[in-house]
Amino acid sequence: MRYWVCGARAALCMIVLCLAVPAVAQDCPVATGKVSFVVERGADSKTEVFAGEGAVVRSILRYRGQTILETTLYEGLFELDRLDRGRKSALKPKADLARLFPLKQKQRIDVEFDIEQSGGKAAKSRVKLVVIGADTLYIGSCKYDILKIDRDETGARLFQNIDYYAPALKLVVAKEYKESDGRTTLIKFDKIYAAPAR
Repeated sequence: MRYWVCGARAALCMIVLCLAVPAVAQDCPVATGKVSFVVERGADSKTEVFAGEGAVVRSILRYRGQTILETTLYEGLFELDRLDRGRKSALKPKADLARLFPLKQKQRIDVEFDIEQSGGKAAKSRVKLVVIGADTLYIGSCKYDILKIDRDETGARLFQNIDYYAPALKLVVAKEYKESDGRTTLIKFDKIYAAPAR
């Protein structure tokens, strides 16, 4: 009889544990409605993302509590403006960005932007994207579908990398860089949660 009671207690504990796990998984944020959430990389880097009803997303990157970068993005992929340590830039696309979404496999995008910078300086940039695959990625215990996007950007800044874009978050959640020796480095967020109520 004693063995049966111990077995029943163990089974009951397992049932309670299994029921508790889906409740935790439900706390994974998505960019629907007027929400904000925080993604972290390490203990020092925190980015708060503000999603609205439409395609525009705002983000604020803080490092050790200091605001480093504020951006406004279209669908989390195209910068519309940025405030980088006091230097402001406004980017105006020469194409209708809404026609590019939702993104599809093997889709190729080429968009030019006019850039107005602090001090009245004008510049141009070009963003070329190719959707090269789909996968899933975990941020902490939260699992998200992602699109792998080869990004080539020239103009005020020059870089090439692979973005891991999570449409449900309207956010690039990781970047893959090719090193000079041919190896690749993946830099990703390791924690996500709903922003505390203000």
